[in-house]
Amino acid sequence: MRYLRGAAIGTITVLAAVTAVASPASAAAVPAAPYTALTVDGNPLSWWYQGSRVYDQAGGAAFTVTPGAGDELNLRADQAGDAWTFRLAPPSGESWTVGTTYELTGVQPAADFAFIDVAHNGGTCDEVPGYLSVHEATRDAGTGLLTSFAAFYVISCGTNVHDLFGEIRWNSSVGYAAAGTDTMSHNFGDRLVGGAAASKTITVRSMGSDPVEYGTARFDTPGAYSITGDTCSGTTRAAGETCTVTVNVKPTKLGSDWTFLRLPDNTVIGERLVQLGVNGVDPRSITVSPTSLAFGDQYIAETGSTRSVTVTGTGDTPITFGTATIGGADASSFTVKADTCKGATLAKNQTCRVDVSAKAAGRGARSATLQLPNNSLTNPRTVPLTLNGVVGAKGTYYPLTPARIMDTRTGTGAPKAKVGANGTVNLQVTGRGGVPSSGVGAVVLNVTITEPTASSFLTVYPAGQTKPNASSLNFQRGWIRSNSVTVAVGSGGKVAINNLSGHTHVIVDVLGYYASDNTPLLTSGRLGGQLQPVPPLRVFDSRSDWGEKLPADNQVRVAVDYGADANWRMKAVVLNITAVSPASNGFLTAWNGEWPEPKTSTVNYTTGSITPNLAIVPVRHCYDCPWGSEFPTFGVYTLKDTHVIVDIVGFIDDSSLADGLRFIPKTPTRIVDSRKAQGLPGSLGGGRTGTVTTPGALLTGGTQALALNVTAVTPTANTFLKLWPNGVSGINQPDVSNVNALAGQIVANAAITQLGPTNKFNIYNHSGSTGVVVDVVGTFWRYPGTASGAAVQGFAGSTARQATGDLPTPDRVQR
Repeated sequence: MRYLRGAAIGTITVLAAVTAVASPASAAAVPAAPYTALTVDGNPLSWWYQGSRVYDQAGGAAFTVTPGAGDELNLRADQAGDAWTFRLAPPSGESWTVGTTYELTGVQPAADFAFIDVAHNGGTCDEVPGYLSVHEATRDAGTGLLTSFAAFYVISCGTNVHDLFGEIRWNSSVGYAAAGTDTMSHNFGDRLVGGAAASKTITVRSMGSDPVEYGTARFDTPGAYSITGDTCSGTTRAAGETCTVTVNVKPTKLGSDWTFLRLPDNTVIGERLVQLGVNGVDPRSITVSPTSLAFGDQYIAETGSTRSVTVTGTGDTPITFGTATIGGADASSFTVKADTCKGATLAKNQTCRVDVSAKAAGRGARSATLQLPNNSLTNPRTVPLTLNGVVGAKGTYYPLTPARIMDTRTGTGAPKAKVGANGTVNLQVTGRGGVPSSGVGAVVLNVTITEPTASSFLTVYPAGQTKPNASSLNFQRGWIRSNSVTVAVGSGGKVAINNLSGHTHVIVDVLGYYASDNTPLLTSGRLGGQLQPVPPLRVFDSRSDWGEKLPADNQVRVAVDYGADANWRMKAVVLNITAVSPASNGFLTAWNGEWPEPKTSTVNYTTGSITPNLAIVPVRHCYDCPWGSEFPTFGVYTLKDTHVIVDIVGFIDDSSLADGLRFIPKTPTRIVDSRKAQGLPGSLGGGRTGTVTTPGALLTGGTQALALNVTAVTPTANTFLKLWPNGVSGINQPDVSNVNALAGQIVANAAITQLGPTNKFNIYNHSGSTGVVVDVVGTFWRYPGTASGAAVQGFAGSTARQATGDLPTPDRVQR
């Protein structure tokens, strides 16, 4: 509200709400010269304007006029309790000059500005900017005081519109034209789009001494408006005569539609203005409750909470709906879960419902729009959707200090007896060995057999499910053998371990677990890690690095370097560890290298064998290593003298590095059995490479790597198998192996391989001819919460994750 000098004129009324004002005064007769009169007109958008007014003696107005020194003039017009006062003065030291237009100041007389002070019933404003144009000014020869005066004024009370304008006459011979309308603004209110037209007749009155000549009436923007009657355009009307303009409105669109009716005339301002408005409404209308859905914090890529929108018919005409959809930049963060509005027709007070669930596609604020298509003019009706994506723990890996949770030789975790032919042990894994009792999707185990009475294989699978056609550990009579097994947790937090033939002792060590939900994060306050695959790299080979075996009862400490950022975020490394030509039966244990080593095994070997195993091994920054704490370090301990080979295929970060992968466990599923031409057309010959296409049923959006169990079946010569992604520039056949097998053996090893852009990977066989069996135990997918940008299905472009520079020389430490 503007604060005025003098008496306040009251609260300003919004113009659109004004529907009528006092009718202009009707002159009893045409005013006669000399003229004493005041006309007050203005812009309908002005907060001060109250309609066209004419004050003259013919209309009963009373005037008090006082001329003063310096051509000052004070004029007051009173009529029916309404009073206007004008105080005028030319620039300091000057007299009014006819034909001159003066800029105005409303503060006090000045050298360069004429002065004006206007008050209406005691209220006034700062009358700038403005101007005054003088038509007549005569003076008494003796006193020098004004004896007549005629002028046109325009004042703006600090605004950008002409708040007030009009004519001033005192004892003047100069005539004047004036006109007014019976309304400044008319609001037709709510009108149905396409419904019947509404009309308004506007009366225009001529109110000056001179006839008023009218031009052609028109609209600023016709839109919904038309002129259906007009007795004004092109006519001349004497004082007191009226004419009319009839306006029709018929809305063509929803919402407000405002325009001006303009009727040109020969008054000094040049036209009559009437503001017109209408609000188009639809007979098919609804209310939506709530009007927006805010889901708050939601874990990224996890189906979160569900919210409902209730739609209620409110119009007199029923409204019919199509299928609700989600639109907008972040549409993928929301899903329509249920839609009872689809195909529904709602009469007044009838309802339907749409349920929306949240699934944040990335970190931070996400917004989209629920769209409710219908046959009304508000199509579609929209409901804003918002959420905030936060990083959760589902699919992340929590490494543990290796712990033994089953040993049939001692009765740990299972009866103290060998597992017999087609015998199954349901092993409790949750709540043991550091594995929490809830929130666990899969566990990583090292499974070992010893003293088998027949060639056989173990199948490890979720308890409570049907045994799958898959193998986890293949062995021959009398072997000691181990394999890394990643398996989904089944009913009761257990996994099932089945032995096909003969009898064998089974030993199980737990190395870590994958979270099934956010329970581990909420209970421990720690976020698990994501897999960062790297191009396979040999980081230690005692045959070439030392030229001698790792002695019994010693460990080799190995450091890796993937740059400072990765090094300090690395929690574990994913290794393929191989014992070569051990002096006698024994085992390797891989851990973070800090003594004492855990009483578990990673690779169980026999004299003279080549025995690999995949392991996820925690790392530490060691302060007693020759290279200091700069690099993440792990250790491999051996019970007996043996050569040791260590290949890195990935590492587990702290879930803060870009493009990390998370795990989805699968019931073991066979995708390759070359003996039956499944996945490969037949056995792989020596030096030959086969390409495997991953079945689409195993893939989800963003899948980029597979967790596998790979088996070489009775090769005709000593050989090894290699796996790598197909069709990825920068990743060629690696210089490392995944499975080592002697002629005639059946040997399995766990493996992780990335997929190429068409979800394929390669398998290479070095020597002889061998059957190949591959079982999928899980998939790794690119997590949106740490994704750095768009990537093709199946590969994130992590060839850039290369080891940095030369690695420190591994050192040997005796226990």
